[in-house]
Amino acid sequence: MTDPHDIADDSGLRPSEYEAIRAYLYQETGIALGPDKADLVFSRLSKRLRHFGLRSFAEYLARAKADDPVGERQEFFNALTTNKTDFFRESHHFDVLRETVIPAYRAAGQKRLRVWCAASSTGEEPYTLAMTFRDHCPASDGWDVKILASDIDTKVLATAARGVYDDARVRDVPPELLRRHFLRGTGATAGKVAVRQELKDLLSFRQVNLIAEPWPMNNRFDIIFCRNVVIYFDRDTQRTLLTRFAAQLDPNGYLFMGHSENIHWAADTFAAIGNTVYRPRLASDTPPPRSFATPPPKPAAKAEPKEEEHNIILGDVKATKGPAVIKTLLGSCVAACLYDPESGVGGMNHFSLPGVADDGANARYGAYAMELLITSLMKKGADRSRLKAKVFGGGKVLDVESERLNVGARNAAFVLTFLEVEGIPVLAQSLGGTKGRMIRFRPHTGQAFEKPLAGRELPKVVEREEQFTSELFQKTEAPPADDGITLF
Repeated sequence: MTDPHDIADDSGLRPSEYEAIRAYLYQETGIALGPDKADLVFSRLSKRLRHFGLRSFAEYLARAKADDPVGERQEFFNALTTNKTDFFRESHHFDVLRETVIPAYRAAGQKRLRVWCAASSTGEEPYTLAMTFRDHCPASDGWDVKILASDIDTKVLATAARGVYDDARVRDVPPELLRRHFLRGTGATAGKVAVRQELKDLLSFRQVNLIAEPWPMNNRFDIIFCRNVVIYFDRDTQRTLLTRFAAQLDPNGYLFMGHSENIHWAADTFAAIGNTVYRPRLASDTPPPRSFATPPPKPAAKAEPKEEEHNIILGDVKATKGPAVIKTLLGSCVAACLYDPESGVGGMNHFSLPGVADDGANARYGAYAMELLITSLMKKGADRSRLKAKVFGGGKVLDVESERLNVGARNAAFVLTFLEVEGIPVLAQSLGGTKGRMIRFRPHTGQAFEKPLAGRELPKVVEREEQFTSELFQKTEAPPADDGITLF
Protein backbone atom coordinates (compact mmCIF):
# COMPACT_ATOMS: atom_id res chain seq x y z
CA MET A 1 0.00 0.00 0.00
CA THR A 2 1.30 3.46 -0.89
CA ASP A 3 2.20 5.64 2.07
CA PRO A 4 -0.29 8.58 1.99
CA HIS A 5 2.48 10.85 3.32
CA ASP A 6 4.80 9.94 0.45
CA ILE A 7 3.15 11.53 -2.56
CA ALA A 8 5.26 13.08 -5.29
CA ASP A 9 6.08 16.65 -4.36
CA ASP A 10 7.54 19.63 -6.24
CA SER A 11 6.85 18.23 -9.68
CA GLY A 12 7.47 14.55 -9.02
CA LEU A 13 10.12 13.81 -6.34
CA ARG A 14 8.68 11.76 -3.51
CA PRO A 15 9.96 12.37 0.05
CA SER A 16 11.09 8.72 0.26
CA GLU A 17 13.00 9.09 -3.02
CA TYR A 18 14.69 12.26 -1.81
CA GLU A 19 15.75 10.56 1.43
CA ALA A 20 17.13 7.58 -0.51
CA ILE A 21 19.10 9.90 -2.81
CA ARG A 22 20.45 11.85 0.18
CA ALA A 23 21.51 8.65 1.92
CA TYR A 24 23.28 7.21 -1.12
CA LEU A 25 25.08 10.47 -1.92
CA TYR A 26 26.26 10.72 1.69
CA GLN A 27 27.37 7.08 1.76
CA GLU A 28 29.41 7.39 -1.42
CA THR A 29 30.77 10.97 -1.27
CA GLY A 30 30.31 12.29 2.26
CA ILE A 31 28.16 15.15 0.93
CA ALA A 32 25.37 15.84 3.40
CA LEU A 33 22.37 17.43 1.68
CA GLY A 34 20.00 19.28 3.98
CA PRO A 35 16.29 18.52 4.12
CA ASP A 36 15.57 21.65 2.07
CA LYS A 37 17.45 20.65 -1.10
CA ALA A 38 14.69 18.64 -2.79
CA ASP A 39 14.21 21.30 -5.48
CA LEU A 40 17.94 21.21 -6.27
CA VAL A 41 17.94 17.41 -6.55
CA PHE A 42 14.85 17.47 -8.73
CA SER A 43 16.29 20.05 -11.13
CA ARG A 44 19.68 18.34 -11.43
CA LEU A 45 18.50 14.74 -11.83
CA SER A 46 15.46 15.38 -14.04
CA LYS A 47 17.70 15.48 -17.12
CA ARG A 48 18.93 11.96 -16.38
CA LEU A 49 15.33 10.70 -16.02
CA ARG A 50 14.42 12.26 -19.36
CA HIS A 51 17.57 10.80 -20.93
CA PHE A 52 16.46 7.27 -20.04
CA GLY A 53 12.70 7.86 -20.35
CA LEU A 54 12.16 6.90 -16.70
CA ARG A 55 9.04 7.76 -14.74
CA SER A 56 10.41 7.92 -11.20
CA PHE A 57 13.51 8.99 -9.30
CA ALA A 58 13.50 5.59 -7.57
CA GLU A 59 14.03 3.90 -10.95
CA TYR A 60 16.88 6.26 -11.75
CA LEU A 61 18.57 5.76 -8.35
CA ALA A 62 18.47 2.00 -8.92
CA ARG A 63 20.24 2.51 -12.27
CA ALA A 64 22.87 4.74 -10.70
CA LYS A 65 23.58 2.26 -7.91
CA ALA A 66 23.89 -0.57 -10.43
CA ASP A 67 26.06 1.64 -12.69
CA ASP A 68 23.73 0.75 -15.57
CA PRO A 69 24.93 1.69 -18.09
CA VAL A 70 28.56 1.80 -17.04
CA GLY A 71 29.36 5.34 -15.99
CA GLU A 72 25.87 6.27 -14.77
CA ARG A 73 26.97 6.10 -11.14
CA GLN A 74 29.53 8.81 -11.95
CA GLU A 75 26.87 10.81 -13.83
CA PHE A 76 24.81 10.75 -10.61
CA PHE A 77 27.73 12.20 -8.63
CA ASN A 78 28.51 14.73 -11.35
CA ALA A 79 24.94 16.00 -11.32
CA LEU A 80 24.80 16.55 -7.56
CA THR A 81 28.19 18.14 -6.89
CA THR A 82 28.64 21.91 -6.74
CA ASN A 83 31.40 23.47 -8.83
CA LYS A 84 31.56 27.20 -8.07
CA THR A 85 35.06 28.55 -8.74
CA ASP A 86 36.99 31.49 -10.18
CA PHE A 87 40.54 32.49 -11.01
CA PHE A 88 42.23 34.09 -7.97
CA ARG A 89 39.22 33.33 -5.78
CA GLU A 90 40.03 34.33 -2.17
CA SER A 91 43.12 36.08 -3.47
CA HIS A 92 44.71 36.54 -0.03
CA HIS A 93 45.75 32.87 -0.16
CA PHE A 94 47.92 33.51 -3.20
CA ASP A 95 49.42 36.50 -1.40
CA VAL A 96 50.36 34.12 1.44
CA LEU A 97 51.99 31.77 -1.07
CA ARG A 98 54.05 34.58 -2.65
CA GLU A 99 54.95 36.46 0.52
CA THR A 100 55.28 33.74 3.17
CA VAL A 101 55.24 30.14 1.96
CA ILE A 102 57.55 30.30 -1.07
CA PRO A 103 60.14 32.52 0.73
CA ALA A 104 60.14 30.05 3.67
CA TYR A 105 60.93 27.12 1.37
CA ARG A 106 63.54 29.17 -0.48
CA ALA A 107 65.24 30.09 2.82
CA ALA A 108 65.28 26.44 3.84
CA GLY A 109 66.88 25.49 0.55
CA GLN A 110 63.89 23.38 -0.45
CA LYS A 111 63.00 23.80 -4.11
CA ARG A 112 61.04 20.59 -4.67
CA LEU A 113 57.34 21.21 -4.00
CA ARG A 114 54.40 18.87 -4.33
CA VAL A 115 51.01 20.55 -4.25
CA TRP A 116 47.52 19.03 -4.15
CA CYS A 117 44.49 21.02 -5.29
CA ALA A 118 41.83 18.70 -3.86
CA ALA A 119 38.76 20.32 -5.45
CA SER A 120 39.90 21.62 -8.81
CA SER A 121 36.45 21.92 -10.40
CA THR A 122 36.76 23.39 -13.92
CA GLY A 123 40.43 24.30 -13.39
CA GLU A 124 40.49 27.95 -12.38
CA GLU A 125 42.05 27.21 -8.97
CA PRO A 126 44.84 24.85 -10.08
CA TYR A 127 45.74 27.14 -12.99
CA THR A 128 45.94 30.08 -10.55
CA LEU A 129 48.32 27.97 -8.46
CA ALA A 130 50.31 27.12 -11.57
CA MET A 131 50.65 30.80 -12.51
CA THR A 132 51.82 31.64 -9.00
CA PHE A 133 54.47 28.91 -8.91
CA ARG A 134 55.56 29.40 -12.51
CA ASP A 135 56.25 33.09 -11.84
CA HIS A 136 57.82 32.77 -8.38
CA CYS A 137 59.42 29.33 -8.52
CA PRO A 138 60.87 29.16 -12.06
CA ALA A 139 62.46 25.94 -13.27
CA SER A 140 65.40 28.01 -14.49
CA ASP A 141 66.17 28.74 -10.83
CA GLY A 142 66.17 25.07 -9.92
CA TRP A 143 62.58 24.71 -8.73
CA ASP A 144 60.75 21.40 -9.23
CA VAL A 145 57.01 22.00 -8.74
CA LYS A 146 54.21 19.54 -9.51
CA ILE A 147 50.52 20.11 -8.86
CA LEU A 148 47.94 17.33 -8.57
CA ALA A 149 44.49 18.67 -9.48
CA SER A 150 41.65 16.36 -8.44
CA ASP A 151 37.87 16.37 -8.22
CA ILE A 152 35.11 13.80 -7.86
CA ASP A 153 33.30 15.22 -10.93
CA THR A 154 34.77 13.80 -14.13
CA LYS A 155 33.04 16.34 -16.39
CA VAL A 156 34.58 19.36 -14.70
CA LEU A 157 37.95 17.60 -14.68
CA ALA A 158 37.71 17.22 -18.46
CA THR A 159 37.01 20.95 -18.76
CA ALA A 160 39.98 21.72 -16.52
CA ALA A 161 42.34 19.50 -18.52
CA ARG A 162 41.24 21.20 -21.75
CA GLY A 163 42.11 24.62 -20.30
CA VAL A 164 39.92 26.71 -22.61
CA TYR A 165 37.75 29.49 -21.15
CA ASP A 166 35.43 32.25 -22.27
CA ASP A 167 36.84 35.76 -21.92
CA ALA A 168 34.39 36.43 -19.07
CA ARG A 169 35.94 33.65 -16.98
CA VAL A 170 39.39 35.32 -16.95
CA ARG A 171 38.23 38.82 -16.03
CA ASP A 172 39.90 38.50 -12.60
CA VAL A 173 43.28 37.54 -14.07
CA PRO A 174 45.64 40.58 -14.11
CA PRO A 175 46.35 41.69 -17.71
CA GLU A 176 50.08 40.96 -17.51
CA LEU A 177 49.40 37.39 -16.31
CA LEU A 178 46.79 36.95 -19.01
CA ARG A 179 49.33 37.93 -21.68
CA ARG A 180 52.01 35.71 -20.19
CA HIS A 181 50.04 32.55 -19.53
CA PHE A 182 47.15 32.44 -22.03
CA LEU A 183 46.66 32.40 -25.78
CA ARG A 184 43.78 34.48 -27.14
CA GLY A 185 41.48 32.83 -29.68
CA THR A 186 40.84 34.15 -33.16
CA GLY A 187 38.35 33.34 -35.89
CA ALA A 188 36.17 30.43 -34.76
CA THR A 189 37.68 30.62 -31.25
CA ALA A 190 37.29 34.39 -30.85
CA GLY A 191 36.07 35.30 -27.38
CA LYS A 192 38.00 32.45 -25.77
CA VAL A 193 41.43 32.01 -24.22
CA ALA A 194 43.54 28.86 -23.83
CA VAL A 195 46.09 28.07 -21.12
CA ARG A 196 49.65 27.90 -22.49
CA GLN A 197 51.32 24.50 -22.50
CA GLU A 198 54.13 25.54 -20.13
CA LEU A 199 51.43 26.16 -17.47
CA LYS A 200 49.72 22.83 -18.17
CA ASP A 201 53.07 21.07 -17.75
CA LEU A 202 52.95 21.77 -14.02
CA LEU A 203 49.61 20.00 -13.64
CA SER A 204 48.24 16.49 -13.65
CA PHE A 205 44.47 15.86 -13.37
CA ARG A 206 42.95 12.89 -11.57
CA GLN A 207 39.53 11.85 -10.32
CA VAL A 208 39.63 11.46 -6.52
CA ASN A 209 36.76 10.85 -4.11
CA LEU A 210 37.85 12.46 -0.85
CA ILE A 211 36.09 9.92 1.35
CA ALA A 212 37.37 6.89 -0.58
CA GLU A 213 40.09 4.82 1.08
CA PRO A 214 42.89 4.69 0.32
CA TRP A 215 43.65 7.74 -1.78
CA PRO A 216 45.44 6.85 -5.04
CA MET A 217 48.71 8.66 -4.17
CA ASN A 218 51.54 7.63 -1.89
CA ASN A 219 53.68 10.75 -1.60
CA ARG A 220 53.26 13.48 0.97
CA PHE A 221 52.40 16.99 -0.10
CA ASP A 222 53.97 20.27 0.92
CA ILE A 223 50.80 22.22 0.26
CA ILE A 224 47.15 21.14 0.12
CA PHE A 225 44.40 23.43 -1.15
CA CYS A 226 40.95 22.16 -0.13
CA ARG A 227 38.75 25.21 -0.22
CA ASN A 228 34.97 25.42 0.11
CA VAL A 229 34.59 21.64 0.22
CA VAL A 230 34.20 20.54 3.83
CA ILE A 231 31.18 22.83 4.24
CA TYR A 232 29.26 20.12 2.36
CA PHE A 233 30.26 17.44 4.90
CA ASP A 234 28.95 16.79 8.38
CA ARG A 235 31.26 17.20 11.39
CA ASP A 236 32.25 13.53 11.64
CA THR A 237 33.24 13.42 7.95
CA GLN A 238 35.11 16.71 8.32
CA ARG A 239 37.16 15.39 11.23
CA THR A 240 38.03 12.17 9.36
CA LEU A 241 39.07 14.17 6.28
CA LEU A 242 41.24 16.60 8.27
CA THR A 243 42.98 13.73 10.06
CA ARG A 244 43.78 12.18 6.68
CA PHE A 245 45.01 15.53 5.33
CA ALA A 246 47.36 15.83 8.29
CA ALA A 247 48.78 12.38 7.53
CA GLN A 248 49.14 13.26 3.83
CA LEU A 249 50.96 16.55 4.53
CA ASP A 250 54.65 17.00 5.26
CA PRO A 251 54.99 17.93 8.97
CA ASN A 252 56.07 21.42 7.87
CA GLY A 253 53.42 21.67 5.15
CA TYR A 254 50.46 23.98 4.72
CA LEU A 255 46.69 23.45 4.47
CA PHE A 256 44.56 26.15 2.83
CA MET A 257 40.81 26.11 3.58
CA GLY A 258 37.91 28.22 2.30
CA HIS A 259 37.00 31.53 3.92
CA SER A 260 33.88 30.02 5.54
CA GLU A 261 35.67 26.93 6.86
CA ASN A 262 37.10 27.86 10.25
CA ILE A 263 38.44 24.61 11.76
CA HIS A 264 39.28 25.89 15.25
CA TRP A 265 37.47 22.82 16.60
CA ALA A 266 40.27 20.66 15.10
CA ALA A 267 43.07 22.54 16.91
CA ASP A 268 44.47 19.24 18.17
CA THR A 269 45.25 18.37 14.51
CA PHE A 270 46.03 21.72 12.85
CA ALA A 271 47.49 25.00 14.10
CA ALA A 272 46.29 28.22 12.49
CA ILE A 273 49.03 30.45 11.05
CA GLY A 274 46.88 32.90 9.14
CA ASN A 275 43.45 33.57 7.73
CA THR A 276 42.19 30.01 6.99
CA VAL A 277 45.80 28.83 6.53
CA TYR A 278 46.98 25.96 8.76
CA ARG A 279 49.89 23.58 9.36
CA PRO A 280 49.88 20.20 11.10
CA ARG A 281 50.22 20.57 14.86
CA LEU A 282 53.65 19.42 16.07
CA ALA A 283 54.45 17.64 19.31
CA SER A 284 56.55 20.66 20.31
CA ASP A 285 53.65 23.08 19.87
CA THR A 286 51.87 24.56 22.82
CA PRO A 287 48.98 22.21 23.61
CA PRO A 288 45.69 23.43 22.18
CA PRO A 289 43.06 24.75 24.56
CA ARG A 290 41.30 21.93 26.34
CA SER A 291 38.04 22.84 24.70
CA PHE A 292 39.67 22.24 21.28
CA ALA A 293 41.64 19.10 22.15
CA THR A 294 38.65 16.87 21.50
CA PRO A 295 35.49 17.45 19.52
CA PRO A 296 33.05 19.54 21.54
CA PRO A 297 30.31 17.45 23.14
CA LYS A 298 27.16 17.28 21.12
CA PRO A 299 24.34 19.17 22.79
CA ALA A 300 21.48 17.10 24.07
CA ALA A 301 18.86 16.69 21.40
CA LYS A 302 16.00 19.09 21.89
CA ALA A 303 12.53 17.74 21.68
CA GLU A 304 10.92 18.82 18.43
CA PRO A 305 8.07 21.27 19.04
CA LYS A 306 4.76 19.48 18.75
CA GLU A 307 2.87 20.29 15.59
CA GLU A 308 -0.56 21.75 16.28
CA GLU A 309 -3.26 20.26 14.07
CA HIS A 310 -6.00 22.37 12.48
CA ASN A 311 -8.94 21.12 10.43
CA ILE A 312 -10.62 23.56 8.08
CA ILE A 313 -13.79 23.24 6.04
CA LEU A 314 -15.26 24.97 3.02
CA GLY A 315 -15.09 28.74 3.48
CA ASP A 316 -12.31 28.62 6.09
CA VAL A 317 -8.83 30.19 6.13
CA LYS A 318 -6.02 29.28 8.52
CA ALA A 319 -2.56 30.86 8.87
CA THR A 320 0.11 29.73 11.35
CA LYS A 321 3.71 30.43 12.34
CA GLY A 322 5.87 27.52 13.45
CA PRO A 323 5.21 23.77 13.54
CA ALA A 324 1.65 22.95 12.50
CA VAL A 325 -0.46 20.73 10.27
CA ILE A 326 -3.53 22.06 8.45
CA LYS A 327 -5.94 19.48 7.04
CA THR A 328 -9.00 19.62 4.81
CA LEU A 329 -11.17 17.40 2.58
CA LEU A 330 -11.72 18.52 -1.01
CA GLY A 331 -14.06 17.66 -3.85
CA SER A 332 -14.70 20.31 -6.49
CA CYS A 333 -13.39 23.07 -4.21
CA VAL A 334 -9.78 24.16 -4.16
CA ALA A 335 -7.26 24.68 -1.38
CA ALA A 336 -4.36 27.07 -1.89
CA CYS A 337 -1.42 26.25 0.40
CA LEU A 338 0.89 29.28 0.65
CA TYR A 339 4.08 29.59 2.68
CA ASP A 340 7.07 31.85 3.22
CA PRO A 341 10.09 29.50 3.52
CA GLU A 342 12.18 32.06 5.43
CA SER A 343 9.75 33.08 8.16
CA GLY A 344 8.11 29.70 8.85
CA VAL A 345 4.70 31.24 8.19
CA GLY A 346 2.17 29.47 6.03
CA GLY A 347 -1.51 28.73 5.66
CA MET A 348 -4.36 27.25 3.67
CA ASN A 349 -7.76 28.35 2.41
CA HIS A 350 -10.65 26.17 1.20
CA PHE A 351 -13.02 27.90 -1.20
CA SER A 352 -15.25 27.60 -4.24
CA LEU A 353 -16.42 30.12 -6.82
CA PRO A 354 -20.15 30.80 -7.17
CA GLY A 355 -20.13 29.28 -10.67
CA VAL A 356 -22.37 32.05 -12.02
CA ALA A 357 -22.22 33.31 -15.57
CA ASP A 358 -20.94 36.69 -14.39
CA ASP A 359 -17.18 36.27 -14.36
CA GLY A 360 -16.84 39.45 -12.34
CA ALA A 361 -18.69 37.85 -9.44
CA ASN A 362 -16.50 34.74 -9.68
CA ALA A 363 -13.35 36.83 -9.69
CA ARG A 364 -14.43 38.91 -6.69
CA TYR A 365 -15.24 35.86 -4.57
CA GLY A 366 -12.05 34.09 -5.56
CA ALA A 367 -9.88 37.15 -5.03
CA TYR A 368 -11.47 37.69 -1.64
CA ALA A 369 -10.60 34.10 -0.57
CA MET A 370 -7.02 34.43 -1.78
CA GLU A 371 -6.41 37.90 -0.37
CA LEU A 372 -7.91 36.85 2.96
CA LEU A 373 -5.27 34.10 3.17
CA ILE A 374 -2.41 36.36 2.03
CA THR A 375 -3.39 39.08 4.51
CA SER A 376 -3.54 36.51 7.32
CA LEU A 377 -0.03 35.31 6.42
CA MET A 378 1.38 38.84 6.36
CA LYS A 379 -0.08 39.53 9.80
CA LYS A 380 1.90 36.49 11.04
CA GLY A 381 5.14 37.88 9.58
CA ALA A 382 5.26 36.49 6.03
CA ASP A 383 6.74 38.51 3.18
CA ARG A 384 4.39 38.56 0.19
CA SER A 385 7.32 38.63 -2.25
CA ARG A 386 8.65 35.31 -0.86
CA LEU A 387 5.40 33.35 -0.92
CA LYS A 388 5.29 30.00 -2.69
CA ALA A 389 2.20 27.93 -3.48
CA LYS A 390 0.90 24.38 -3.76
CA VAL A 391 -2.69 23.93 -4.92
CA PHE A 392 -5.16 21.07 -4.78
CA GLY A 393 -8.76 20.18 -5.65
CA GLY A 394 -11.07 21.12 -8.50
CA GLY A 395 -12.35 17.56 -8.98
CA LYS A 396 -15.40 16.61 -11.03
CA VAL A 397 -17.49 15.18 -8.20
CA LEU A 398 -20.76 17.19 -8.02
CA ASP A 399 -24.19 16.43 -9.53
CA VAL A 400 -25.13 16.99 -13.14
CA GLU A 401 -26.53 20.51 -12.62
CA SER A 402 -23.41 21.65 -10.79
CA GLU A 403 -21.18 20.04 -13.40
CA ARG A 404 -23.03 21.98 -16.06
CA LEU A 405 -21.62 25.04 -14.32
CA ASN A 406 -18.18 23.42 -14.47
CA VAL A 407 -17.49 24.34 -10.84
CA GLY A 408 -14.36 22.24 -10.29
CA ALA A 409 -12.67 23.34 -13.51
CA ARG A 410 -13.51 26.99 -12.82
CA ASN A 411 -12.06 26.75 -9.33
CA ALA A 412 -8.83 25.18 -10.62
CA ALA A 413 -8.45 27.68 -13.46
CA PHE A 414 -9.08 30.63 -11.17
CA VAL A 415 -6.52 29.76 -8.50
CA LEU A 416 -3.78 29.16 -11.09
CA THR A 417 -4.57 32.41 -12.90
CA PHE A 418 -4.63 34.41 -9.66
CA LEU A 419 -1.25 33.06 -8.55
CA GLU A 420 0.29 33.68 -11.97
CA VAL A 421 -0.94 37.29 -12.03
CA GLU A 422 0.34 37.87 -8.49
CA GLY A 423 3.72 36.36 -9.31
CA ILE A 424 3.47 33.62 -6.67
CA PRO A 425 5.22 30.49 -8.01
CA VAL A 426 3.27 27.23 -7.92
CA LEU A 427 5.72 24.50 -6.86
CA ALA A 428 3.22 21.63 -6.95
CA GLN A 429 -0.38 21.04 -7.95
CA SER A 430 -2.94 18.27 -8.02
CA LEU A 431 -6.07 19.58 -9.75
CA GLY A 432 -8.99 18.01 -11.59
CA GLY A 433 -9.78 14.32 -11.81
CA THR A 434 -12.91 12.60 -10.52
CA LYS A 435 -11.97 11.84 -6.92
CA GLY A 436 -11.97 13.73 -3.67
CA ARG A 437 -8.78 14.44 -1.77
CA MET A 438 -7.56 14.64 1.81
CA ILE A 439 -4.83 17.30 2.08
CA ARG A 440 -2.32 17.65 4.91
CA PHE A 441 -0.14 20.77 4.77
CA ARG A 442 2.81 21.58 7.02
CA PRO A 443 2.98 25.37 6.57
CA HIS A 444 6.33 25.87 8.35
CA THR A 445 8.13 23.54 5.91
CA GLY A 446 5.96 23.79 2.80
CA GLN A 447 5.41 20.03 2.68
CA ALA A 448 2.00 18.99 1.38
CA PHE A 449 0.56 15.47 1.33
CA GLU A 450 -2.42 14.18 -0.62
CA LYS A 451 -4.51 11.05 -0.13
CA PRO A 452 -7.61 9.98 -2.13
CA LEU A 453 -10.77 10.19 -0.08
CA ALA A 454 -12.26 6.92 1.08
CA GLY A 455 -15.62 6.04 -0.46
CA ARG A 456 -17.46 6.66 2.81
CA GLU A 457 -16.00 10.17 3.14
CA LEU A 458 -16.78 11.53 -0.31
CA PRO A 459 -20.64 11.73 -0.07
CA LYS A 460 -20.45 14.10 2.94
CA VAL A 461 -17.94 16.32 1.16
CA VAL A 462 -20.07 16.40 -2.01
CA GLU A 463 -23.25 17.16 -0.04
CA ARG A 464 -21.57 20.08 1.75
CA GLU A 465 -20.14 21.47 -1.50
CA GLU A 466 -23.42 21.14 -3.41
CA GLN A 467 -25.27 23.00 -0.68
CA PHE A 468 -22.59 25.70 -0.49
CA THR A 469 -22.48 26.10 -4.29
CA SER A 470 -26.25 26.30 -4.53
CA GLU A 471 -26.49 28.99 -1.82
CA LEU A 472 -23.60 30.95 -3.32
CA PHE A 473 -25.17 30.76 -6.79
CA GLN A 474 -28.47 32.11 -5.52
CA LYS A 475 -26.75 34.98 -3.72
CA THR A 476 -24.77 36.02 -6.76
CA GLU A 477 -27.24 35.85 -9.63
CA ALA A 478 -26.90 39.61 -9.42
CA PRO A 479 -23.32 40.89 -8.94
CA PRO A 480 -22.62 41.32 -5.20
CA ALA A 481 -21.61 44.61 -3.68
CA ASP A 482 -17.95 45.47 -3.25
CA ASP A 483 -18.18 44.75 0.52
CA GLY A 484 -15.31 47.15 1.11
CA ILE A 485 -12.70 44.61 0.03
CA THR A 486 -9.35 46.18 -0.84
CA LEU A 487 -7.05 44.18 -3.08
CA PHE A 488 -3.29 44.73 -2.71
